[in-house]
Amino acid sequence: MAESRELRLWQACTDGGLETVMELARDPAVDFNWVGEDRLDTPLHRACRFGWLEIVKVLLVQEKIEVNTGNKTQASPLFIACQENYWEVAALMLADPRADPNQSKIDGATPLFMACQQGHMEVVSLLLADPRVDTDKPRENGATPFFQACQQGHQEVVSLLFVDPRVDPNRPINDGATPFFVACQNGHKEVISLLLADPRIDPNKSQRDQSTPLWQASQNGHLVLVQHLLAAGREIDTRRKSAFNNRTAAEQGRAMGARTVKLDTETVEVLKRRKANGPLCADLIDEHEREPVATRHRLRCQIGLREYFIGHLFALVVFHADSFVVIKEGVLQADITRFFRITYQLPLDLQMVLCNRIFGSPRDIILSRDSEPGFQLLTRTTTW
Repeated sequence: MAESRELRLWQACTDGGLETVMELARDPAVDFNWVGEDRLDTPLHRACRFGWLEIVKVLLVQEKIEVNTGNKTQASPLFIACQENYWEVAALMLADPRADPNQSKIDGATPLFMACQQGHMEVVSLLLADPRVDTDKPRENGATPFFQACQQGHQEVVSLLFVDPRVDPNRPINDGATPFFVACQNGHKEVISLLLADPRIDPNKSQRDQSTPLWQASQNGHLVLVQHLLAAGREIDTRRKSAFNNRTAAEQGRAMGARTVKLDTETVEVLKRRKANGPLCADLIDEHEREPVATRHRLRCQIGLREYFIGHLFALVVFHADSFVVIKEGVLQADITRFFRITYQLPLDLQMVLCNRIFGSPRDIILSRDSEPGFQLLTRTTTW
């Protein structure tokens, strides 16, 4: 009979039966932490899994409720709410002082890690607002929430984490891969653009096998990303060889382009891209090695790139915005004008730095004999 009461409670928390939960809440004999033989979920887990906010409220007022009990995978009710993107339920759980926001699953994943992996922007914002949250707590493989967001290409989540001073944007996983490295590996151009704009990021930091971000981008046929890396104005190492096969980024691009066998980990689309773009990446890297300044300038002059860099500055430098802003080609001209009006109010030396950053240059001066044509053009056409 006792088990039937707990089973009714468990089912009501699954189905949203608020009246049944309230009825059973008046019975002091009911075990609100009952999990059954399979130990899959407690009633609180079920309510969080299906987003039943009012039921969670009823459960949390029970004195004997255990808010951090893990299910079969050691996931807490808060973890489940974050995983399922029920941010109101997650907020309610976080408001309970008994809840541990850093409790992890068996594999080490925390609520913040899962929210970053899934790209749940509202939940990530909620967790970052809690000072108890360990923003860099890694999984067993060393991956932090920031690393996972970069790996998945969740641009808005990355931008939100990137401005949090508690987050280490360079922290590698166990094999040495950094967030920047894995974003290049997976071809997430918007994330790469965001990271490249910050001097803290080392664009040449290699994995333990000595393969660099550029090497990975070339191997996987991410032509647009290779173009962007070479145009960014950072010192990109094109000659470093991977210890895996003793090839440079250019050599690996050609080798992978000539490879006809489909790798176990890639889709047909990735195979086609790798075969088509690998040699193009290699030619571009070789061209950059021979004439780096001319190659960078040519790539920077691509349609829409100048507006793209302005979008970075508009969001990250001027406003320190939480969301990453990209000004698309041919649109939002008013925002570009607004950007220049705001920068006009800044000190002259900072204006010069911003002017250089639009073209991805690391220089802090602009009017010099070796200034590239794009720099000189901007000083002639822009009223500071």
